[in-house]
Amino acid sequence: MEVAQETGEAVLAYALAAIANKGAGPGEAAAALAALCDVLSLSGPDLIVAIPSARLASHLPRLLAASAAGAGDDGDVPLLAARAMAEACEGAPEWAARFAQHGAVEALRDRLLAVDGIELAEECLRALDTISLECPDECLSRGVAAAVLQFFDFFSTNKQKVALRIVSNIFSNYDEEDTPTAMEAVPALCNLLQSSDKTILESAISCLALVAAGASENSEHMGMLCERNAVEATMSLMGNEGWKSLSDDTLTGILGLLKNLASVSAKAVKSLFELDFCELLKQMITYYSSSHHDNDKVQMLLELIYQLLLRLEASEQHAKLGTAKKNVIMEQSTYMNQLASIVALTVQVAKSAALSSICYSCVVVICNILELSTPDFLMELQKTVNLSSFLTCLLARKNSHILFQTLKISRTLLEKHQQFFFVTFTKEGVKHSIDAIVSQEKNSSHQSKRKNSMKESCLCSDLESSSTHEPCRIGNNAVMKLAEEIKKSFFSVKGSKKSPPRFGFALKSFRDFFARLNVHASTPPAENPDNCKQLSDLSKRLLSDELPVTSTFEFVQSGSVKHLAVYLSNGAYCNADISDGQDVLGQLNEVQSRLQTFASLALTMSNERSVNPLGILVEKLQDTLHVCYDSFPVMLSDEQYTRESMMIPVRYLEPQERTSLELKFRRSKREKELRNYNDVLSVDLFSTPDAIEPVLFPENLNQEVETNGSRKLGESINDDGNKSSKLRFLYNGVILQPSATFFESILRLTNKEQSDVLIDPSFWDEEHNITYRNRNKGTEISSQSSYNTQLSHVQENLQHAWLKDPFFTAILLGKLPGDLDRSDPSYNLMFMLKVLEGLNRFSYQLLMDEQITKFAEGTLQDINDLNVAIYPVPQHQFMSSLLTNKLELQMQDSLFEDGLIPSWCVYLVETCPFLLSFDTRWKYFCLTAHRSFMTGQVNSSLDQVSNTSDQVNHHSDQVKSPPQTKKYRVTRSAILEGAVSMMTKHGPSSRIIEVEFEGEVGTGRGPTFEFYTTVSHELQRAGLGMWRGDNIEDGSIHASFGLFPKPWSSSGTSLRGIDFSNVLQKFKLLGHLFVRAVLDGRILDIPLSKAFYKIMLEQELDIYDIPLFDPELGKTLIEFQALVNRKKFLETSSRTSNSTAVLSYKNVKLEDLCLDFTLPGSPEYELIPGGSQKMVTLDSLEEYVSLVVDATLKSGIAKQIEAFKSGINEVFALKTLKMFTEEEMERILCGEQDAWALKNLEDHMEFEHGYDMSSPSIITFLEILREFGREEQRAFIQFTTGAPQLPLGGLASLDPKLTVVRKQCDGNVDDELPSVNTCRHFIKLPPYSSKEIMRKKLKYAITEGLGSFHLS
Repeated sequence: MEVAQETGEAVLAYALAAIANKGAGPGEAAAALAALCDVLSLSGPDLIVAIPSARLASHLPRLLAASAAGAGDDGDVPLLAARAMAEACEGAPEWAARFAQHGAVEALRDRLLAVDGIELAEECLRALDTISLECPDECLSRGVAAAVLQFFDFFSTNKQKVALRIVSNIFSNYDEEDTPTAMEAVPALCNLLQSSDKTILESAISCLALVAAGASENSEHMGMLCERNAVEATMSLMGNEGWKSLSDDTLTGILGLLKNLASVSAKAVKSLFELDFCELLKQMITYYSSSHHDNDKVQMLLELIYQLLLRLEASEQHAKLGTAKKNVIMEQSTYMNQLASIVALTVQVAKSAALSSICYSCVVVICNILELSTPDFLMELQKTVNLSSFLTCLLARKNSHILFQTLKISRTLLEKHQQFFFVTFTKEGVKHSIDAIVSQEKNSSHQSKRKNSMKESCLCSDLESSSTHEPCRIGNNAVMKLAEEIKKSFFSVKGSKKSPPRFGFALKSFRDFFARLNVHASTPPAENPDNCKQLSDLSKRLLSDELPVTSTFEFVQSGSVKHLAVYLSNGAYCNADISDGQDVLGQLNEVQSRLQTFASLALTMSNERSVNPLGILVEKLQDTLHVCYDSFPVMLSDEQYTRESMMIPVRYLEPQERTSLELKFRRSKREKELRNYNDVLSVDLFSTPDAIEPVLFPENLNQEVETNGSRKLGESINDDGNKSSKLRFLYNGVILQPSATFFESILRLTNKEQSDVLIDPSFWDEEHNITYRNRNKGTEISSQSSYNTQLSHVQENLQHAWLKDPFFTAILLGKLPGDLDRSDPSYNLMFMLKVLEGLNRFSYQLLMDEQITKFAEGTLQDINDLNVAIYPVPQHQFMSSLLTNKLELQMQDSLFEDGLIPSWCVYLVETCPFLLSFDTRWKYFCLTAHRSFMTGQVNSSLDQVSNTSDQVNHHSDQVKSPPQTKKYRVTRSAILEGAVSMMTKHGPSSRIIEVEFEGEVGTGRGPTFEFYTTVSHELQRAGLGMWRGDNIEDGSIHASFGLFPKPWSSSGTSLRGIDFSNVLQKFKLLGHLFVRAVLDGRILDIPLSKAFYKIMLEQELDIYDIPLFDPELGKTLIEFQALVNRKKFLETSSRTSNSTAVLSYKNVKLEDLCLDFTLPGSPEYELIPGGSQKMVTLDSLEEYVSLVVDATLKSGIAKQIEAFKSGINEVFALKTLKMFTEEEMERILCGEQDAWALKNLEDHMEFEHGYDMSSPSIITFLEILREFGREEQRAFIQFTTGAPQLPLGGLASLDPKLTVVRKQCDGNVDDELPSVNTCRHFIKLPPYSSKEIMRKKLKYAITEGLGSFHLS
């Protein structure tokens, strides 16, 4: 080592002497520089630093700058000089400043611009890479940024990235006076925005953003950036939905660049409007606001819109800019039209926003736009946006920042068009809300502030680019002062107190309508046809004509929701106490009649708008629900993270220390019977009032108290077996909800005045005082319990499924299940939405039953007319965007991960799931499924829809170990037997099951998917005795309306050689397969009927469900039932006592139909002993219909269904799935039915290893895929993934993405076949010579290449 060091020093001394000799020839100088480069490349920083700086730093720039023109060999001198500088700077970066002092920056720049050779230019880039980092100001002032980009296209891709890194170094935090020099690089950077290389594209955008950031305070300089087409260049990337393909960093850079430009440059604003930027903003806001986990992007887009307009509080220095922007916007009417569309969208985003910050930003943007508007503009805008209704929604919130900005909008509208907006403000409830604010503020000013009240977060700076340390602009009384100002200026003037002429119409009309409905309900239609016509006319006028133009405020203030609830529940809704003596059956029949009457009015009536009244009613209720924003508070911790959708993060969890609450329990002062606990308990965060009673009063103390003659405390059991509490717990005088945790209740009450529930660190340190007292409502509980017991017994014997549905039970009881606070403003809305959703869901059954009644009573003569024309409301219209967004936000919080889920979330999912979108409910299921497992805590990660193991990587601190899998080997020839054995042993296992096929080399995802597909097909084979229509010996069962279990007689143990125990075994296998498919993210290819999914979801089936899987049988049975009802009616009518003799079925006597008491389609199944010998007559028709329905839906399939459910329940509770509908369960179990969207096929694929989007083979390949039919699509999907259906989310959800690579072929390419890697979704496609050959080879591969896994 010492010898080598001495040698290096000697060479270094020689080189330094030679390069210092100005008289040395080119050859000698080149040799010396080459030796110097060798030493520097091998030396460490210590040796380089020891070199005399003056000698080296002064001579290398001189040699680099020396002209090579006309010299023979000195062309190597500049190259070696540049290389030596690069070696020195890389070895010791502090040398960069020394070189810069001696002109190295200019020399390197000039050599780059001279283009003497690509090798020399690359060495110059290499040296500048370090010098730009150490001396960015020197490089900027010398024009290096523009120089390195001058001949950018001549460099290799790696060197291009170096050049952009140099530019980025130079532009980081540069001074404003250097802006003109920085602008010289902008045209070249803009040209790079067309690059296909993602890294270069992102770097160019980052550089442009740095340029804009440095010049952001100078409108003139930003104007220079605009003149260099920066706006047009960045916008070209985003058009035609190009923004969707940009990375997050790139998109953020573009938006930041445009925001900086718009903030100080009127030219930029004009350019953006000319490019129809508002339309692009609308697309992006719509996309990101619907994705739920992109709130940061929505906020960024709102900030950009804000910068397009005037400043919120424009200072004097911004007044000139504000005037310039205003002139730009106002000079073109099309620009204001663009802003109108922005208002319409931001109104919807604000109404549904779960975060106060997003809502506030929307309101500020709207306020700024409206301040620019004219009265004519407002009148035109009002045609598409109900501004007054929107303001009423926001005025119901508690956040003072939102209230203040909403009041500003109100004042602006009144100032611009007082006559119009005074009327609409009165009609829509804005005036009422402002009066309420003034009244509430005055009342609260006399009350002392609660010590537990949390301080509201300031939102004033959310849209500003400047520091957020400025004081809040909204003072303590700002809201009240502005409300009082509006009231005094606009609502208290002479003549303004008079209500609009139509304001009282809704109140009178709706009261009259429900009075008529009550009269109609007590009068049979046959007895008073005139009353029916009057009701029909009134309902048409009110529901179809008046309801759409009735404001939401009028609708609510008229008491319509409560009136309708009272009518449908036959008064139960307004009766808090239900007496034991009430006629349960009579109440049930009356409610059923009222439901049918209302359904016929609300669902069968179409109007000119092609919207049925029920849809309008649901829309009104949804609008009103937005006013109840604070009834569903999101609990936010101080740390949040975003979860990807559609994953099941069931995994090992690190044991976490649970935080507890310190609660001091004390007896109410007026309570004398109870013992005073008066002590502090450390309570778990999951503890509820119901659970704390035994802790406060254990059994031995209860016995002692009982001995003293006092009432026994703690838990009691009602007549129906349900637990009830004997105590009430209070916090600050407010009764706590028994089923909600103390943690949630106290947190909500401490944030009572706020819209967002935020956890302050001091919350954990406080001692919270809880008061308890006797409930004293034993009689009420006993009465209610007794009525519930009677109702349960009655419902057990009912035939119709809707009479047992939870929605019908809610109507009968006149209340929602659970212990919700009936005084909450959302209660009425939730109750009515639940009732209307059930009515909509059972509309066919309700109205068909009414038609049967009409036939029985003779108002409908022909049995062939036994049909109904209904217009049900699409299920998605019942979904609340506000509640969906709130639950999405809650699921993103770390509290949710810990299981601290607010009670309203659980309640909505379990009781009113229709209010939430499917994607949100599915995510909720995925995140909570492990709590439903029967085998305890599940400790594996699941692979649902997308690769969960990748998705949970950002939670790696919580993951104890990687997902565990269990591999099994099965034989294709005995796959059912292998499946039964596998699932019996390991179906309930928490580990992911992977399958390999005996004798095949494939392993992993692909073979596993094919296993589930193959077993699905095997379970559809004829001869298994599982499904209806199994009357053939070979082949598969083809059920046009889906598979439904084949009824087996209770006396039958075998049939045509099929053992019933084997049938039950296969149904249990199906249950196991189902639950494993859901949990492991697999797909089953089995077309189950809608009725079977209803059974799966534990719904009751009745005669009206038979048409779902056997339309012919179902129709006949319904007609038979109508005939039975007709016979009963005639028999009970004294006037037509002999008319039953002429009854027939479609002019044929029942006896002539030759029906016996065997199950239709299954002559071996006797409905009664000797049934094959007994013929069906008119007198026995009722019994026959009842037996057929029972055999088809209940007794004949009971054991099969029990076996199927047991397979599921061995893994997790089946009731967990009740949050989904039948159609949704089919999507979960069998994947997406629509294979792919033809237009966007290439958006969800990647092309690598020889292919890109423009490759001729890829263009041909995509054309062929678009031409595929449904069966060819299924075959292709199975060929590439192992399953014939795509998972939830379709092609876009495949993870990894479907990737097409070029297949390497040894011989003739047209002789090769495509091959795949199903685990990685790789398609190896040869570059065929023609489209016809590619189509032929592809079709052959996807049809003949299934059924085995081998190397390809």
